[in-house]
Amino acid sequence: MLLTGAAACGDLTDRGVAARAGDWTLTEARLAELIVLAQPFPLDSLAVHQLADHWVSTAALSLRSAAGDSLLGSEALAEATWLERREAVLDADREARLGSEITLDAASAEEIFTDGRLRLVAHALRRVGPETSSSERVLQQRTADRLLSTLVDGGSWDQVVAESEDQTTRSAGGLMGLFAVGELPSTLDRAVFQLEPGQVSSVVQSAQGFHIVYRPRYEEVGSLYMEHLRQRFLAESDAVANRQELESRGFEATAGGAAVLGRMAQDPTEWLESEQPLASWEGGALGAGVVARYLDFFPPESLAELAAAAGDARVQLITDLGIRELRYMDAVAAGEGLSPTLEESFAAAHADEIEYWSGELELDAPDAPSRSALARHMELLVSRQLDARSLPPLLEEWLRGRIDHTVRPRGVLASIVLARRMLAEAGGTGGPGP
Repeated sequence: MLLTGAAACGDLTDRGVAARAGDWTLTEARLAELIVLAQPFPLDSLAVHQLADHWVSTAALSLRSAAGDSLLGSEALAEATWLERREAVLDADREARLGSEITLDAASAEEIFTDGRLRLVAHALRRVGPETSSSERVLQQRTADRLLSTLVDGGSWDQVVAESEDQTTRSAGGLMGLFAVGELPSTLDRAVFQLEPGQVSSVVQSAQGFHIVYRPRYEEVGSLYMEHLRQRFLAESDAVANRQELESRGFEATAGGAAVLGRMAQDPTEWLESEQPLASWEGGALGAGVVARYLDFFPPESLAELAAAAGDARVQLITDLGIRELRYMDAVAAGEGLSPTLEESFAAAHADEIEYWSGELELDAPDAPSRSALARHMELLVSRQLDARSLPPLLEEWLRGRIDHTVRPRGVLASIVLARRMLAEAGGTGGPGP
């Protein structure tokens, strides 16, 4: 099935168009076809808008690659790895300042593991959210039940994690981290602190979806547990040092900064180039553009919570990001940089990402950019023959910023109405309203 949304960019009315990227368009009819193909899929404007957004981003990738933008060049690499590079500098700075103060031996680590007050846990997740339809929710719960049965019948944890939808933990065997009582959502917290080493939980539901939680034995994770424990102690020492540093440097959130942050949460991309200060201290300031870059990594539900949060909660986030920027600026000024090994690892990870998209969208084909390759990608995605995968947020914004693009809310709503009609004619369900 070819992409029926390709049209000339001279249509000034955009009648019948749901989204546009350069001179490519996604019609309302084509978006409706994708919604139907995606069933069960929530028929609400947020979910469908995100689907159209993905089309825009992948179209931008195809178009800019064909136009000669170097996806492996220094500019693209810097955008794709901005957060990882910054985190690496902050980790190195923290280690240099406080690492010698943290001493921990294997016997002490095993003692803490045994008493259970700090637990290293892994999970497998089947995602649901506010936008998930009731039929999809049932399907996800059944999948989680099947995965649990796999373990009960003697299957391996690796088998189960392979079907987890938490991409950030899947490659690490599902490891979520080290937690004390009360640091996880309540349902997960109860499950984690009922487990003995080597046990798995029943299916547990949280706002993220359906989890199966595993508490590894010490012999499986001893060295890893010790490292997580050390990093936790290091972070606790850093928190004390940061409070002292904020006070000594005269850190202060700007008047009205909390209100500005609330507006930023509605659309961080509008603020990526802003230099408006949200906080200042002796020798530096926290600009809105830096905050917007962090916010670009927040999921939509977290941004919605931030937009609705009280002022003191927003000030706390400004303070948290402010100390990170203060430490980062100090580290850079002191000549702190990334090791060649880290530089190579970031470049290699980015190259792997681009290789995936090059194959998926046929970026190196003689006829690139290919509308048909994009069409196939969207069809495989919505029919769940392809794992949902997004571009790194700042690379995505870099690409989108280099083309004219839009997602039309009216076009999204029209697509939902059309999809509902198509489902009704086929004997399916129209689902909830937009």
